[in-house]
This record gives sequence, C-alpha cells and structure tokens, in this order.
Amino acid sequence: MNKYEKQLFDFWEAVKNGNAAADIYNFDSSGWKKESHIPYLGDYDPWHILNLYYPDNYKGVKNLKTVIDIHGGGWLYGTVDLSERYLGWIASQGYAVMGMNYRLLQETDLRGLVQDIYGALHWLKKYGPARGFDLDNILLTGDSAGGHLTNLVACIENSKKLQQAYGVEAAGLKLKALCVCCPCADTNGLYINGEPETEDGEGTAAAYKSLMLGKAGEKAPWYGMMGIDETIAVLDIPAADMPPMYIIGSETESLYPQTCFLKKQLDEVHWPYEALIWEREDGPHLQHVFNISHWEWRESLISNKKMLEFFERKCEK
Repeated sequence: MNKYEKQLFDFWEAVKNGNAAADIYNFDSSGWKKESHIPYLGDYDPWHILNLYYPDNYKGVKNLKTVIDIHGGGWLYGTVDLSERYLGWIASQGYAVMGMNYRLLQETDLRGLVQDIYGALHWLKKYGPARGFDLDNILLTGDSAGGHLTNLVACIENSKKLQQAYGVEAAGLKLKALCVCCPCADTNGLYINGEPETEDGEGTAAAYKSLMLGKAGEKAPWYGMMGIDETIAVLDIPAADMPPMYIIGSETESLYPQTCFLKKQLDEVHWPYEALIWEREDGPHLQHVFNISHWEWRESLISNKKMLEFFERKCEK
C-alpha cells in the first residue's frame, strides 16, 4: 500500500467513524417494511446480501414498479443498510425497492465489485417477479460512487465489449430511467484529497485508479473502460437511445466538478437527461449526497420526489 492509498483508506475510515458517532442515518421513518440480508449468491458472505423494501400496506396483490439502488461510499465504504431510511422512504411512495451490498476495493478490484452487483441483478431477474417486483418498469439509481456504478451498469447492459471486459452477462432488465445523485463520473480525475495538479490530488486520483484496476494494472481488460466518457465510447447503441437520466446535484457539494463532467459528456453524445442542481444561495448545508443522508430535509424531499416524477413520466412512454 502506498501513502496515497493509505490516505484514501484513512479518509473513508474517518467518514465511517464520523457517521457512526453522529448516527445521521437513524431518523425515524414509517410507511414501509423490509426483508433484510437475503444472500444473493448463496455463499452467505456478508458482502453478498441484499435488502428488499415495500410499502407497509403492501399485500402482494400486484407487482410494484421497481427501484434498484447502488449505494455510494467511494468504493471503499458503505453497505446497503447505510441508505435504509432513504430506501424505505422510496418504498413508502409505492415502490418495490432493492439495494445490495458489494465487495469494496479493499477486497477486490472494480471488475469484482461489478460482478457482485450483477449477482444481485440476476437474483432480482430470477426471483423479483415472485416477490412483488415489476421488472418491466425499473429505475436504477445510485449516489456518489454508486452514481458511477449506476451509469457503468447501464452502459454494460448495452455493450458486449463491456460485458466481456467485466466478465458479466447482461441482466436484461428494462431500465426505464436512471438517477444519479452527486455522481462520480471521471475515473481519471478522482481528486478526493487535494486538487488537480497538487501532490495529494494527483496522488490520490492515481491511487483510486490503481485500486480499481487491481493487480492486473493497465493489463486489466477493463482498463480505459471505467469512466462515463470511456464507457459511452463502446456502447452498441446510440447514446441518444440510452435510458434517460435524472441528475441531482448541488453547487456547494465537494464533488460538483464531477457532476459538471457528467453533464458535459452526456451533452456531447445527446444522451437524454434532466438535472436538478441546487445553487449556492440555496444554502451551504446542501453538501455531498444530502438527499440520501438527510432524506427528511425539505430540499431532499423536493429532489427525491422529482426523481420519482421523472421515473413515472418515463414509465408512461
């Protein structure tokens, strides 16, 4: 481990400890119920479990539109339980919701991480309809690193080259829409600690890329096919035909340049999207993934309701 990898590990350990001390995800909620920690690969590895969420009055009479969430945490932190109140709130609005654990970069590389997510997606494809999930109407969403993974999955679903590189079989899910919240998009510019052209900035950005590539390094089959700009380039369909995307962001959040990078890439290839970007004058509290960690805030409820309205509009087409 080089010193920049250690910086990343220490940074996310501090986030983990800070969140645990503040208990920021433990606001009371009602209107939903869940099935917890279902093994999706049958190996009972705690990294290979998923949660299902439903409205509390759901009786299984009809299948509900599906929301699949990929949690964030810099690829180095987090579990499905981290976003439970947010996912429960979505379920309370009338949806069947799935979130999953996946191995982090301490345990595997980006391909292994993606393969875990695909294990959960294939589980849902097989068992979801019997558990109340309408797989003809799916919103795929994620925050921060989960936003990167959301876009990566959407591209993998529409690229044989990416499927081969990541060693996965397309799940064949009908993605009506995507939503990314404060997304990471440029895997060549992950300046988590420090700024571009500074020692810490360039060092930690290189460390992230190295961790994603793993032991294979630049010989990894997915080298050059990790960021949104790179995965768009190997799509089998026009980007204009990709599932429409809703972007939630804030000018005051730490990774706002990543949101700008994503929008620029989408504009260049005419990938359809809408964006809700909160401005600086809306308040300094609208920090990174505010609508997930503080789902109960006014701005968060506005953001998340607009996400679901966007999904409903796309389901009607």
